[in-house]
Amino acid sequence: MARAQLSSETVTATRQKLLALALDIHRAEGLDAISFRRLAEAAGISHTLPYRYFESKEALLVALRVVCFQRFETHVREREKVTAPLPLRIRSVAEAYVSFVEQHPAEYQLIFSTHQPPPDQYPDLLAARRSLFDHAIEVVQAGIDDGLLHGDARALTHLFWLSLHGLMSLHVGGQLVHGCGLSDLIEPLVARIIGSDAPKPMAMPKSASTINQQQRFKPVEALITPRRRRPGPRG
Repeated sequence: MARAQLSSETVTATRQKLLALALDIHRAEGLDAISFRRLAEAAGISHTLPYRYFESKEALLVALRVVCFQRFETHVREREKVTAPLPLRIRSVAEAYVSFVEQHPAEYQLIFSTHQPPPDQYPDLLAARRSLFDHAIEVVQAGIDDGLLHGDARALTHLFWLSLHGLMSLHVGGQLVHGCGLSDLIEPLVARIIGSDAPKPMAMPKSASTINQQQRFKPVEALITPRRRRPGPRG
């Protein structure tokens, strides 16, 4: 007997329900605890029914990562101070990244886990990753246009991304054990990235500056000590 055709609304709602249950299992028991059997038990459905919505566990985890990336981007955009001066706008984005990690460490760990298929094998996952990264490029480009940052926007965003995610990954992994925590390090990290902690050039006293300029622009002849001519034999 053929299966009854489900409406697109029913399929979407069931997929969302299964993804939410899978995320709950991940939060409580870790990624390895997720299985179709475990998911079916949590949903109260047949053990084979999840296969109707996800062809494999890998497909399920990819869909879950897409959802988490979308939530990450929404979290950042809602907290970004778009109309603030550029230094404050960049700081607000960095603070939004950190607050997402603090509030949703399991989601962060899931989407940036090294044990996952290459994103380019799954267009939806790659698009979700690029959307979040492209937003960061937009913020950095605004800083370049404003004269706050200097360089190529994509390259600077990669450096910003690597620095920030390195810090957050260590935090999520419980590896910040050397006396400074996430809240201690995020401010100086952002300050260093945007260059606001660069030391200002020391003002040189006027007299010293004048002397220095005079010495700097002396004629070459004045910098050469004439050699004394040795007396030769008289002819």
